[in-house]
Amino acid sequence: MHILPKEGRFIAGVCHAREKLDCIAAANIRWNREDVPFPFQPGKFGELTPAYIAYRDKVRRYAARGLNTMCVTPYPKAFAQFGVDPASAEGLAVVEETLRWMAADLKAAGLRGYQITNELNVFHFRVPLTMEQVPAFLIAGIRGVHAGDPDAILGYNSAGVGPEVQAMIEQVRPYHDLVDYMGVDSYRGTWSDGEPDDILGEIDATYNAVGLPVLVQEFGFSSAGEIYTPEEALAYVRSTGFDSLEAVYENPEAFLERIPYALAKRVLESPRQEWAKNALGYMPHLLRKWPGGSKKYRHTAEGQAAFLDEALGKILAHPHVCGAFVYSWSDPDVCFNCRYPNCPCETAWGITTPDEEPKPAYYAVQKHFATV
Repeated sequence: MHILPKEGRFIAGVCHAREKLDCIAAANIRWNREDVPFPFQPGKFGELTPAYIAYRDKVRRYAARGLNTMCVTPYPKAFAQFGVDPASAEGLAVVEETLRWMAADLKAAGLRGYQITNELNVFHFRVPLTMEQVPAFLIAGIRGVHAGDPDAILGYNSAGVGPEVQAMIEQVRPYHDLVDYMGVDSYRGTWSDGEPDDILGEIDATYNAVGLPVLVQEFGFSSAGEIYTPEEALAYVRSTGFDSLEAVYENPEAFLERIPYALAKRVLESPRQEWAKNALGYMPHLLRKWPGGSKKYRHTAEGQAAFLDEALGKILAHPHVCGAFVYSWSDPDVCFNCRYPNCPCETAWGITTPDEEPKPAYYAVQKHFATV
């Protein structure tokens, strides 16, 4: 493992911690990774929102109990809702100043780490930006956080390191002297086929592309859900009146009218030329099944624990990894994308139940984080 000088030990974390802090501490979890609400009321710089104040209070309360916070900064869409164009020079100046102010404010609450937004190579996280506009947004965020709190651990991330991400990294690289880590999110075995060893391959690819210590900011294995087949995907498309997946590209508007509104609304935020691709990308939500799996482990509570047990042992031994955040702490009641309670896509990642009672995976995390 790699130890960041600003931390002094491995970053052992979980995403979206809640209220049972004794249970979190007993699992040897020392960090919580969580999105911060946009701090200001629309169009009113400096007038704080209740959601931001509650987040700041939680950061302070967690810090008092020895739980650090890795803050995921606001998304481009949040700045657009505030009233600025995050792709314009004026908007980027607001991004930088907002994050400078926020970093200084949250430092006083005990916050110690930042991730400049999340997975901007994924369309629903970067809207209304294009991939070509993403690097400038990241640079503004990096500059802002560093100016507000130069002592904070700081980095950014991606979902994979394909050609688009590598192009993004090259434009951000001149600012890497302000950055402590590069983050990677990996869901091999669930969102795509794979095993724990494949996560190591993504870590290696990230390090080779950037040359910075790697922080695994999201990884996990779902404890529920079957795997869908191409035939099932085609059957769904035909049930909406289309003969083939290719036909959706000819009339994406009609397809969007026939899928759940919560998903269609997200797709409509992306450029029209991407509507068909992005809508079909929600097939796991439409079928409530996974597109990938593991040959070794099933999507059960026991399979989740076994996958995490193997994965954590290998991640912690990797020479370039400075930390890992397990996704996630507890199972929510409904999927935040499609809003269905029986969709495994966002309801079965937790290492605890919706009531924060330990699942078998909790004990795998506890065992490995005890060693760091």
